[in-house]
Amino acid sequence: MTEGSDKETRHFELCLKDSGMDYLPGDSLGVLPTNCPEVIAALLEAVGLTGQEQVEVGETSMSLSEALSNHFACTVLSKMQIKKFNQIAQSEKLGELLDVANKEALMEYMWGRELIDLFLEFPQSEMDAQTFISLLKPMAPRLYSIASSLSAHPDEVHLTVAVVRYDGYGRERKGVCSSYLAERVGEAIPCYLHPNKNFKLPEDDKVPIIMVGPGTGIAPFRAFIEERKIKGATGKNWLFFGDRSLNTDYLYGEELESYKKDGLLNELDLAWSRDQQEKIYVQNKMMEQKAELWSWLQEGAIFYVCGDAHRMAKDVDQALKRIVAEEGSMSEEDALAWVKGMQRERRYLKDVY
Repeated sequence: MTEGSDKETRHFELCLKDSGMDYLPGDSLGVLPTNCPEVIAALLEAVGLTGQEQVEVGETSMSLSEALSNHFACTVLSKMQIKKFNQIAQSEKLGELLDVANKEALMEYMWGRELIDLFLEFPQSEMDAQTFISLLKPMAPRLYSIASSLSAHPDEVHLTVAVVRYDGYGRERKGVCSSYLAERVGEAIPCYLHPNKNFKLPEDDKVPIIMVGPGTGIAPFRAFIEERKIKGATGKNWLFFGDRSLNTDYLYGEELESYKKDGLLNELDLAWSRDQQEKIYVQNKMMEQKAELWSWLQEGAIFYVCGDAHRMAKDVDQALKRIVAEEGSMSEEDALAWVKGMQRERRYLKDVY
């Protein structure tokens, strides 16, 4: 995290000694978080319960506070939760939002709201603890792309995490797992390794690779570069990285610049969206380098993308197809087929979320 950034991104280093866990570049780490005590306290107050009530979770009896801390997602708000809630609340407003014809209005209502907002807007003074937890989803683990090579960092696993914090509807909100890592971890973190066989370095160290990873999408590519350095791989390496500002958001900037200087990174293209009037993204940098990028693809380079699935990955995909069409002198249809061929040959790999 760099001072002055309006985003909070943290680098975590976890010790794996005596855990028996090992991993390969491209794998992920699953983290099982606990909920923030302040979030639980506020939710209990809104529901009108103390937390001392006994509830059944599966075949186990425990206090409501323990259940909320370790077993259930307390912030997420879904259509099914609203539907279950309104079976009790019988709110005309929620009933209208749940009508199939009002799908867009429901999505707008849910945006930025959490479960607590339902209870604050539609108080339920007589809801018992067991009924309350029936509204909740089980706590799900969060997967983070590993940002280190085990060869370079024995007995360690590194993560690159964007800590989510924002204000919404008059309340401070925070991401469950990112705030857990930033604020609430103890000496050990409940976690597991999640292999990703579909996002791996080529077996042949001579094969060139092109990596597109803005923001925290840089994580697996830091691992890729470290691994290739340790192995003495001779294949060329090209990284496209981007974020908001060079001065505050250049994640692993010193490392990347060192790799570029040493020749390990043959190409390093950087896109800063807020450093000039016109926003520049990684897909724009790809288009600027379209002739060279096409040359690498013709040499058999593997093309990797990691990061935001909703916009970035789609924009990068469109840029790739456009480059193939323009530089390969193909029709749009033929370019699409060519890119699909890359995917079948496992030369176009994605780790998006």
